[in-house]
Amino acid sequence: MRFIILISCYIVMTCSAQAKECIYINSYHAGYAWSDKIEAVVKDKLKDACNVHVFRMDTKRHTSAAFGRQKALEAKALIEEVKPDVVIVSDDNASKYLVAPYYKNSSIPFVFCGINWTAKAYGYPYDNATGMIEVAPIKALLREARLALGEITQVAFIATKGVRTDEKEFVWISRIYAREGITVIAFYVDSMKTWKKAYAEAQSSDFIMLNNIAGIADWDKETMVDYVTHHAKTLTVSTYDFMTPYTMLAMTKLAEEQGEWASDVALHILQGVSPKDIPVVANRRYNLYINTTLLDASHVQLSENLYFKAIKIQ
Repeated sequence: MRFIILISCYIVMTCSAQAKECIYINSYHAGYAWSDKIEAVVKDKLKDACNVHVFRMDTKRHTSAAFGRQKALEAKALIEEVKPDVVIVSDDNASKYLVAPYYKNSSIPFVFCGINWTAKAYGYPYDNATGMIEVAPIKALLREARLALGEITQVAFIATKGVRTDEKEFVWISRIYAREGITVIAFYVDSMKTWKKAYAEAQSSDFIMLNNIAGIADWDKETMVDYVTHHAKTLTVSTYDFMTPYTMLAMTKLAEEQGEWASDVALHILQGVSPKDIPVVANRRYNLYINTTLLDASHVQLSENLYFKAIKIQ
């Protein structure tokens, strides 16, 4: 009997020693395509390595700083309860409201992903944190626009009002395009009505960059697909795959790449690698889409090469 008890205790101690805890903190909400894909990858890749806890901050739909700070405190309470071996955070607000204020150079390892363009605003990298930034292929989009249209002097940028990542995208796109002698004009919207108004006004630009619409509460896909089909005249581009129904040309970042990289790094950390020994990197992979219905309706002619390479949306 004593031998059986000793064996049982050994099994319990071994299982306890092997049990790892991971937390994934999503800056946004369930139903937002980008972070849903990251979350799915993280849960799948880590399911055999640790217990994965998920916390969603919902700051795409609720954009105030006060809301962000409150959700960060809730996420902090979860971290203190779970005592995780590693935490993955996606997109800017988790780093802005949670990691930078509370966990810079702490004993808890963090892996960030989906931070647009640069992570310097949050002081990364830390001794306890590394990650993957998210860079959009806007130079490649500009090359294709020039092949189709010739000289470009003005670009319109339509994005959701009050969303930090959209504002950050505008700053970087403006800065990069300014080096090419191009002015970028921003239209920030918060409803289908204001989006339509911006879209109509933006037709006078050389081309239009359609950014995220996830923060627009009354967005209806069928209504808006019909709208752009009947009003598309100027070339529209995007870097988000969920914007392809409304966009003629899209070169899209892959959320899965962010999730895969972050999960692989988390696995290395669980095996004893220090985050400070893993450099911050940028994404490298993109998908290419063309919307043939919108192109036909607008009479915009893209280079023939794109038609062979691109995924076609109708």
